[in-house]
Amino acid sequence: MDKVTVMKISQLSQKSGLSKFTIRYYEKIKLLDKPQKDQSGHRNYGAKDVEIVNWVTCLKKSGMPLEKIKTYTKAYKDNDANKVSELLDIHLMKLKKQQKDIEHYIEITEKKLKKLKGA
Repeated sequence: MDKVTVMKISQLSQKSGLSKFTIRYYEKIKLLDKPQKDQSGHRNYGAKDVEIVNWVTCLKKSGMPLEKIKTYTKAYKDNDANKVSELLDIHLMKLKKQQKDIEHYIEITEKKLKKLKGA
């Protein structure tokens, strides 16, 4: 692992916005690979770990269930581009549907507000 990119769990937590507990939990359920440890037993993370954690966070925040994220990360680690693409295509379709629904809800709410304010 490149010495320049090595960081401890607290640094990964700070960079990703995830708690140390969540990072450890994601390792436990095999969403993330167990990191290498230094001589003191502290976890060492690299740039690739940051990339994966940030992407997992994005998928989670955008509504993908953990089980699907596990399927995604396994396919990603296995270099199964077809499976990764399939999962992301499905997720993107769901996000676009949500976006359309939200735009509709905003429109309805704006009309209601205009009506209430007498505009």
